[in-house]
Amino acid sequence: MEESAEPAPAVLGSTLLSAAIAHAKQKPAPASSGCSAVDASALDGGIRYGEITSIAGASAMGKSLVALHAIANHLLAHEDGEVAFIDTTGSFSPLRLRDVIAFRLGEISQQSRFHQTGYVYTKVQSNAEAVAKTLLLDKAIKILDRAKVMRVFDFAGVVEAVGEVGEQWERYERSINVIEIPAPRGLSESHAEIADSDEEIDERSDAEPSNPVLDETNSASREPSNLQLHTKPGRIGMIVIDNVANVVGSMISISSVQGHALLTTFMRSLRHLTSRHHICTLLINVAVGMNNSGNLGYARRAEDNVSIFASTSGKPALGRTYACLIDTSVFMSSIPETKDDAEVAFGGDGRDTSNWRNVAVLEVLKDRNGTQEGRWAAFQLINGIELKSWI
Repeated sequence: MEESAEPAPAVLGSTLLSAAIAHAKQKPAPASSGCSAVDASALDGGIRYGEITSIAGASAMGKSLVALHAIANHLLAHEDGEVAFIDTTGSFSPLRLRDVIAFRLGEISQQSRFHQTGYVYTKVQSNAEAVAKTLLLDKAIKILDRAKVMRVFDFAGVVEAVGEVGEQWERYERSINVIEIPAPRGLSESHAEIADSDEEIDERSDAEPSNPVLDETNSASREPSNLQLHTKPGRIGMIVIDNVANVVGSMISISSVQGHALLTTFMRSLRHLTSRHHICTLLINVAVGMNNSGNLGYARRAEDNVSIFASTSGKPALGRTYACLIDTSVFMSSIPETKDDAEVAFGGDGRDTSNWRNVAVLEVLKDRNGTQEGRWAAFQLINGIELKSWI
């Protein structure tokens, strides 16, 4: 008679608590979205590390700009930190990322001048301002060396790209355990490697007759060298996939059951990588149901809208399975700036509905931790680079 398997031993709650506290202490500070109002009012300090955050919304709502500001914040806050940008649409703009980094550098420089002089604004000559801008751009270009862009065209490419991030982390963990072996003082470079046999030593001694005086001089002047066994790879602390719907949506539409199974497997692997190495993972998603259909069978219902604003329609794409596999779901939209703008947009009194001002809104639809859900903040997009708080 076969013996029954023994149940797994119970783990004390205090042990789990100690492990959770130690894990939380290793997390970096949240990454800024680029807008102080969004960070404070909606995101409870910023985009958290060790979690998967999905940013959905219609086109031109600022989804990619928020991701670029988060990238800039990570690169500036971590000198050895790297970013993996997985581009599925071919729309990544290195010029825009450079400008965002330069803008953030300018903000840091301005804050530094304020703390040193006590004045927020200082009048500078136009040529000095141009020189300062050029220096910021040059510094931003150097920082771009730590941003790795991976262009993929299908779901298999995304899986492979994320796998490469995991392999780089494995190489990094191995490299920090490598011990540098100092070479013995006075050992010549020609004898730094181990000889294969006594015959090789005899051949070397016959070909190069020794000179005691010269050898003594060389050994005295030569500094001891360290033999570095490996080149330490960088730490990828942020993953951005822009956008995830471009490769996952088609896979789900072809085969719903198999597509959802592949998506679930991939997201679980991504979650493990994100949590283990405290990576800030951003998934850019699109919105569906933004425009009402003329077909009554496909008419949009009020319960289909996820926003707390009645005038905002639509919801994030990829369905409920995807929503259950992420930690934080963020939805971006636009609303009328004032009451008069709302009357123009939705009053139906015959006025031109295209002539009204709006502001962008970022709202948190879901938060696994329960601290951000239902919170929102409004902001304005300035020149496609700046996210300005709306008051």
